[in-house]
This record gives sequence, structure tokens and C-alpha cells, in this order.
Amino acid sequence: PICPPSGATVAADLMNVLYAGFSNPVSVSVPGVPQNAVSVTMSGGSLTSKGDGHYTAVPSAVGQDVTFTVSATTNGQSRQMGQYTFHVRKLPDPTAYINVGTTRFKGGGLSKASLMGAPGIKAAIDDGLLDIEFRVNSFETVFFDNMGNAVPVASAGASFSSRQKEMFRGLSRNKRFYITRVSATGPDGITRTLTG
Repeated sequence: PICPPSGATVAADLMNVLYAGFSNPVSVSVPGVPQNAVSVTMSGGSLTSKGDGHYTAVPSAVGQDVTFTVSATTNGQSRQMGQYTFHVRKLPDPTAYINVGTTRFKGGGLSKASLMGAPGIKAAIDDGLLDIEFRVNSFETVFFDNMGNAVPVASAGASFSSRQKEMFRGLSRNKRFYITRVSATGPDGITRTLTG
């Protein structure tokens, strides 16, 4: 949190960074002033009060700083308690995974039964701090035939296509395949192509 001499504080609940096009939880307080006497505005995006000093900040653009202006009303007088500027970044790219029970499987050895039981691919930022789901639009699985030629097979959106499932059924033990060209769209509306 950034604390100026005025005593007001603005803290980004996720980090000292805000993400463009994403609903960032933000907390605002002024020590000694009740929450209903504190008002907050934000430049460079939209700010929604969730009550009790909690807000949702949605910055408009990557690289364009946002500034919060905090005011407090005491004894009928409103006075500005400070301005606080945050840098705005793009959400980091998510990681693609297959749901296997409660596990987010991201690569390595997998039983055929687990693979056949999985409906498709998901993607999320899952770094211990953020846990943000993305919408998977499409992906490819790449198999290798007996001659060593790559055979790419397209998905049905976020789901395995019937052709992909047919290829899975034909896989022998310890046979490899790859998932590539995963297209995913985040809550910020930005579509990314992920590494396999």
C-alpha cells in the first residue's frame, strides 16, 4: 500500500499493479474517518464501490497510469486526502491444462483413461497469487504417424473433437502427442495464442 503523510491508504488487493480490462479488487481507507464519509474517484477507467471500503477498479488501457483521488468529509467539510497513481499492465498469459479430477494437468505422463475422461482443455493464470480463468477458443493436438510425420488435428472449441478422441483411442503405451496453438481469451477481452 502507498501511505502518504495524510494517513489515507489505497492498496491493490492483488499486488501493487492493476491489470487493464480486468476487475481489480482495491481497498481504500482513511484512518479515523468512517467509510461512509470517504469518497474515491479514479481516472483512466471505471471504479465501482462494493461497500465497506472495497472497490472494483477496471483500468481502460495497458501502459496508461490510473490515479485514485481520495476525499473525506469531516464536520461537513470535504477535503482531499491524496492522490495515488498505479501502473497498468496487461494480464499475464495463462497456462493451458487438462482437468484430471481436482488436478490441473500441464504435461507429462497421463493414463489413457484419464485422457479419455477429460472433456477438453482449459486455461488459467495460476501462479499462487492470481487464479483467473480464461476462455479457450480452439487448440490443436499433434500426433506422429508411423513414418514420423506430424498429424495436426483441430479441436471443437475448448473440447476434444471426435477425431481427436479417435486418435487418443489409438495411442499405444508411452506414445506422445502434443497440444499446441491454444487460443484463449481473458476477462480483459484480449485473445492470446499460448505455448503448448
